[in-house]
Amino acid sequence: MSFPSDASVLEPVQQIIEAIGRSADVEEDELSSLSVAVVELVKNAMEHGNQNDPDKMVKVSFNIFPNRIRFMIDDEGTWEPEKALGFNPGEGDELLSTRGRGILIARNLAKWVEFGLTPEGRTRVTLIWPLT
Repeated sequence: MSFPSDASVLEPVQQIIEAIGRSADVEEDELSSLSVAVVELVKNAMEHGNQNDPDKMVKVSFNIFPNRIRFMIDDEGTWEPEKALGFNPGEGDELLSTRGRGILIARNLAKWVEFGLTPEGRTRVTLIWPLT
């Protein structure tokens, strides 16, 4: 699924994520946490990766496995991980900063969030949601 970097699509994205969660048998009381975690990463991709440019897209893909859901959120940014070494958003001195707050929220809800690059060198965030 691809979405423009426009905040007006966030509510439909949330509804889609909840529908995916339901189809994977995510517990009803966990659906909100799942959607908040993914939507925070989508917002992050829109804001930081795509600079809120509605002409740039955020791609959300997912796989449902027997014991987990994997979401991959790609933006059109050109993040260079080697320049960000040592930065842990929402930790240490950054705890009270608004920078990295969405990442901290997603990590605390999903327990597993990893940043990397697509084969084309674009930013990709992978979130794993365990299924019980």
